[in-house]
Amino acid sequence: MTQVKASPRDTIAAVASPPGRSLRGIIRLSGPETSDALSAFLHEPPDKAGAFRGRLNLDCSSLPVLLLTFTAPASYTGEDAAEIQLPGNPDLLNRVLTLLCDQPRVRLANPGEFTARAHLNGKLTIEQAEGVAALIAAQDDAQRRAADDLLKGVTGDRYRGIADTLAQALALVEAGIDFTDQEDVVAIAPDDLAHRIESMIGAIESILGPASVQAPTESPSVVLVGAPNTGKSTLFNALLGRPRAIVSETPGATRDALREPIELSNTSATLIDLAGLDSALADRSSIDAQAQQLAKDTIGSAQVVVVCDPVGTFDLASLAPAGSITLRVRTKADLPTGHDDDDEITGALRVCALDGWNLDALRRAIGDACTNASGGAKSVVLPRHQSALTLAREGLAEALVRTEPSLGTNRLADEELIADPLRAALDALGTITGQISPDDVLGRVFSSFCIGK
Repeated sequence: MTQVKASPRDTIAAVASPPGRSLRGIIRLSGPETSDALSAFLHEPPDKAGAFRGRLNLDCSSLPVLLLTFTAPASYTGEDAAEIQLPGNPDLLNRVLTLLCDQPRVRLANPGEFTARAHLNGKLTIEQAEGVAALIAAQDDAQRRAADDLLKGVTGDRYRGIADTLAQALALVEAGIDFTDQEDVVAIAPDDLAHRIESMIGAIESILGPASVQAPTESPSVVLVGAPNTGKSTLFNALLGRPRAIVSETPGATRDALREPIELSNTSATLIDLAGLDSALADRSSIDAQAQQLAKDTIGSAQVVVVCDPVGTFDLASLAPAGSITLRVRTKADLPTGHDDDDEITGALRVCALDGWNLDALRRAIGDACTNASGGAKSVVLPRHQSALTLAREGLAEALVRTEPSLGTNRLADEELIADPLRAALDALGTITGQISPDDVLGRVFSSFCIGK
């Protein structure tokens, strides 16, 4: 099953429980064809919202399941939706999911599409949607509390409070520009503006915390390690979402250490594709010998080592340096090996880079490993929010500096030079709160006027 371009008219389906075996697994559906898709496999499909016991038809047999059904708009996504709870066997879950996606107008959900629909249908704000991902990626109580604040809208309210204060200050500064030729009209006094800017900077710094003043550290390095033709380069391209490494059946096609930044759900990292490790290649030529040595040197300084092995022996895991975190990945999972049960012993994650199967689970695992490799010192502020807040703080600090020459006087000097960094700060906040247009700012000016004026 391959992921296709999203359309709000489609009904989407996906396994919603964690990868691996468990007592119970979950398949989730959402969209206008949810009821019809269920009716094709249930003995007695429910005709209303609620919790039901049922039997799912599978070829010549049937399977007892628990069923939760929801009608729009009273669901997570705001659409007709359902959850099927059944034994958590990965093969069984994939079989049922395949049958559902074979139904007309039902397809496999794209990453994050359930939450995206919840946002588009007005069930979640963008910050609350990001809170879902943050809660999944949380490593400790502080991160879980921060994710919970996002989900409840507490964090979004704080962001919007700062943005509202900033928009009001900008409106008054820009109003002063229009009254520069009237000495008796003062839209906002310099001391008042400085006090507002300082309070906003303080509010932003209280959100960012002490880590915001520390110098940024180098992103952790994640190396893909394996013998030649184990699917490393294909996986490298799939994780990046674009072709970067040459994929060839000829051993030794990759010789350099290809480095690319990668954004994960809870952090960022440098993903590195290496030459396939094989002592026979080192004897083939001096160039191959150098490639083999470069690969070993790169592994020695990596924080996370992803050992790729379609067979599942993972012999090269012993090359991981002390203090690093090793992830075992069974590549080419679309090919039968006869040793799939060994994955439960080795803790390996099976992936297929060709159709994207389990790539999201691998991304989460790599992100968690990067966080743990850096001592778990992950900020409770999402990276996107941290970047926007930092830019907003820089704009406010610049505006404050430009306000200082006017302190102690009755009127701002050079309002245009003060308004520019204030607008830049507001635009930065707008990336997480929603943009506040110039017309909105203009409206704030006139809303403070008396009626009849």
